[in-house]
Amino acid sequence: MKSLFVIGALLLLLASVGAPLAKAQSEAVAAIEFNLPAGALGDALNLFSRRAGVTLSYEERLVQGLNTQALQGSYTPEAALQRLLQNTSLQAIAVGDGSWLIRSASTNANNLVLGAVRVGGGLAGSESVYARASGVARVDRADIDRSGPRHASEILQATAGVFTVTNEQNPSVSVNIRGLKDFGRINMNIDGMRQNYQRSGHGQRNGEMFFDTEFLNGVEILKGAYAGQGGAAASGGVATFRTLESQDILREADDEFGGRLRLSDGVPEWDNGQNLSGSLALAARPTDNTDVLFAYSNKNSDEYQPGTHGSAVYWGQFDGRPGYEAITNIVNGTGQDMESWLAKARWMATDSLELKLTALGSSASYGESQSINIDQVQRQYFKQLYCNPPANYLVNNPNHPDWDTYCNWEYDPENAHPISNTNETKNQSYALDLHYTPGGDWLDLSGKLYSVSTQNTSITSANTYSFTTQTDTLGALLANTSRLFVGDHSITLNYGVEWFRDENKPEANSQTLTGNEIDLLTGTTPHGERSVLGSWLRADWSYKAFTLSPAVRWEQYNLQGTTGFRDMYRNQILWQFAEIPVDRTESKWLPSLGAAFDAIKSQQHHLQLFANASLGWRPPAITETLTAAAIPGHLPPMNTYPNWLLEPEQTRNAEAGVNWRFGTDNRQLNIKLAQFYNRTEDYILYATGARKPGHEISSLQIQAFYVNALNDLIFEGQELQLDFILDSYYGSLNVTHTGRNTDAVFYYEGKATPYLYYHPWAVGGPNGESPADYCPDAYYQYATGCYSFSTLYDPQVPEWTGKLTLGKRWLQNKLDTGATLTCASQTGDSYFTEMVDFTGAKQGIRDYCVTDLYTSYQLLDSLRLGVNLKNLTDREYIQAMGDDMVKSYAPGRTLTANLQWFF
Repeated sequence: MKSLFVIGALLLLLASVGAPLAKAQSEAVAAIEFNLPAGALGDALNLFSRRAGVTLSYEERLVQGLNTQALQGSYTPEAALQRLLQNTSLQAIAVGDGSWLIRSASTNANNLVLGAVRVGGGLAGSESVYARASGVARVDRADIDRSGPRHASEILQATAGVFTVTNEQNPSVSVNIRGLKDFGRINMNIDGMRQNYQRSGHGQRNGEMFFDTEFLNGVEILKGAYAGQGGAAASGGVATFRTLESQDILREADDEFGGRLRLSDGVPEWDNGQNLSGSLALAARPTDNTDVLFAYSNKNSDEYQPGTHGSAVYWGQFDGRPGYEAITNIVNGTGQDMESWLAKARWMATDSLELKLTALGSSASYGESQSINIDQVQRQYFKQLYCNPPANYLVNNPNHPDWDTYCNWEYDPENAHPISNTNETKNQSYALDLHYTPGGDWLDLSGKLYSVSTQNTSITSANTYSFTTQTDTLGALLANTSRLFVGDHSITLNYGVEWFRDENKPEANSQTLTGNEIDLLTGTTPHGERSVLGSWLRADWSYKAFTLSPAVRWEQYNLQGTTGFRDMYRNQILWQFAEIPVDRTESKWLPSLGAAFDAIKSQQHHLQLFANASLGWRPPAITETLTAAAIPGHLPPMNTYPNWLLEPEQTRNAEAGVNWRFGTDNRQLNIKLAQFYNRTEDYILYATGARKPGHEISSLQIQAFYVNALNDLIFEGQELQLDFILDSYYGSLNVTHTGRNTDAVFYYEGKATPYLYYHPWAVGGPNGESPADYCPDAYYQYATGCYSFSTLYDPQVPEWTGKLTLGKRWLQNKLDTGATLTCASQTGDSYFTEMVDFTGAKQGIRDYCVTDLYTSYQLLDSLRLGVNLKNLTDREYIQAMGDDMVKSYAPGRTLTANLQWFF
């Protein structure tokens, strides 16, 4: 029988705590959920006052040059202030009517004389987004809890400017920002530790990260090339996933020990495969200057049923008739087991020096399909077409050779996603952080050393071979912030150096494959090393209402490995390509410029205009350069060849926007509106129309290379972020409009197309001819040169995505109820950039809207109960940018219950 853990847990808690809980409930001051980033103390105090709805008074000079730790979790205003002011020699004094005075701890209250006083008032919402003069998006812990995620990618669904390429069978997350993703274009990191794992395959995810949402405090998205920590070689942006700190568990300043228990389970008859899952976090403060944290999480689920209403896919047309449809009762391979752990230790060695150790790990088991069972889908279509009246071509001809194939065959709705391989994935990340703030304006130093290893072992269902891919990353970072104040002028300098190195370590084992076949298999994600070194200098000069932010970065990469045309060792024509040592080093200067103007700035009204432009750079990845591969048993045979001539991509990012914040206390509206444009030159794509030197067209084998496109890839669009609070009501709206194009339209059969095109002989001719000059086949000859345009996984994004959240708090803010509506327009098929097939019929993932409901009740200050109802209307759909080969349908209607208990 399904576990009714909520009832049992409540009885256990009430029995163990008893009467003291009732007393604590009556005496407790209402706690508030905070999610304030670490940073300048003055900024943190302003955000705190607005979130808590209190007034703070303090002299500006007291907080200049001071920093504070992140504040995330539920705190009373007093406890939150104590946390923010730790190790600052400042204290907060209550002066009545919800107001506080910040002063030096050594000041005698009777002799206090205030100079210029800064006053902060109450304003709710994720204000840090609307205070940044750039494209920024945040997902906080409250957002995560309200979404009730089954798959980790759900926490980013319809975030402004952000997409995820999701296969529901695979727990990994691949982040797309404003159209760019894969191979390091986005720096996906956990607490600053880059997650650079990559494996090749049908998954359209050439860059994956694994994490447990139970350990997250929030996610911050920086859009576009960034001159700062984590910006090296990331042309599309930075996605930082923040994890728990001990302060999130030790909620009061004088707590020496504490814990947090979280549980969730599917409600019987509505669970849709959701099993009992949860996490336990323990924290302690052994001394006044040390604290430790340990957390463990377990997630378990069975295969689920998709929605039963609507259709998830546009199947195009066949023989001029409406396309076929896949009937699915169960989404195979979506059952998962995942264990995760997190450990942190922090030591305040002195008042100005903080050291922190972090260890994070996970282990996941899951199955995968190479594609949806298209053969079965087609058979079902033919059966409906030819075996049922009035289209009875075969029904009256039982002796026809195709009669058994179609008419005497039954569709299996529980085999729509046949499992091709099972996976075991392990991830381990370790870091040492340093933060040194001796006081004053010139030194605010932070450093990090880290190591990340992600390993996936995949075993084919037929047990013909196992294939292990592993990416090991080492990284180091050193950054400082200096500040200068002269009258109304202020200058903030941020500068530093960053280095990281990736190494791929593939391995294959088989008792049936030959040695050459094993070499070609491991060549899909080949062995090699790539390192990136970068430095930056960014200045923020502010004068009254105007801010100018010039910056410059210098970056260098080195890529090493050995590759070659391994299937051509005996071919005398191509003998010189049998083994090729690669050792490439290049560097680049990358400027950027930003500007902001505060058109209106008052206590209750802030209108800011901003614009930014930057040049990004993304060196070729190990796989793109060194791959020499073939998948055993692939039909038709498909070989991928190396390209040691690849040039780094250059991306020009531009954005302009407005931040508008209006209101205070419990009535407030925040809006961020942005127009963006990014243009990538030498975009590296996977070309299935490329050829080996001297090799002409073959209908028996697909040849593929990674190549530089000859035309530029362009993404442009608009983003809207809005949130409001109106007394007990609140809400948010995220909308993204994205257009994809190329700078030079390619004409195919007289029709203008937005395809990326390239030189078909990617590495030139057998005698050293360049790719631009070598064209031995007239098939590729066009009026302006020699071109091909056939690609796989050409980047597609939905034109529109949006998410609306509306909620209300009841019973003195203890009861929180709300609904979210998530919508996306069609996502084109990876083969058809215009989202139609050659007949003009729509092709790809259908548009959809899905409604979710959530409710939580703060029974006690330490105990919260909740319920999430996902996919209220039981809609059949696939997440926007979902895997369009596997076509793993999202879960149907699912009801889960959850609790969170601090002790």
